[in-house]
Amino acid sequence: MSRTPPKSRTEMEQAEEKYKKKLETEEKLGRKEGMADAYGNLGTIYLTLGHLDSAEEMFKKSLELEEEMVDKEGMASDYGYLGTIYQTRRDLEQAEIMYKKSLEINQELGRKEGMATIYGKLGEIYYTRRDLDQAEDMFKKSLEVEETLDNKGAIATVYGYLGDIFRIRTDLDQAEEMYNKGLKLFEAIGSEHMIEIMKTMLTNLKMKKEQG
Repeated sequence: MSRTPPKSRTEMEQAEEKYKKKLETEEKLGRKEGMADAYGNLGTIYLTLGHLDSAEEMFKKSLELEEEMVDKEGMASDYGYLGTIYQTRRDLEQAEIMYKKSLEINQELGRKEGMATIYGKLGEIYYTRRDLDQAEDMFKKSLEVEETLDNKGAIATVYGYLGDIFRIRTDLDQAEEMYNKGLKLFEAIGSEHMIEIMKTMLTNLKMKKEQG
């Protein structure tokens, strides 16, 4: 899951045209690698725009070609994106299947970044289902890898989720510790929105503790 979409809608429309032309050229030349790349980039653009059906179609076409070429890195990426599409649609069962396929390939290739992302995504799915033990396990695995990558934003997000898990279990001391760790990191990277959320969670926890 490494493709970066353009930022503004105008840029995205220009990029869409560019990749459609590229796709046309690569199809004429019969170059599978170029076609897969164009499909994948179009998928990312449609996903960013919220056009989930078009995004799904593009990633599936990309995946088909990458399976033929045995491009495992590309396959891991496409499975991850398809997982995101199903997760967005709240089809958690399909999302879990896609993420597990992506994770398997990332593990095989030793791709730490991919593994960390997918562990986090699986954590989100289990958290949504309130399968807290599995969610905690995934988030801790994600945390372990993200720490080796020094990915502060992702680490802080995981701490936030772990804080939520301990809060739901009414382990308020552990929840407080997690939220504080998350807060420090969000402050370090200057993420104003998340700083506010962490502070709110800590205030609510304090009130809960006082109420006993």
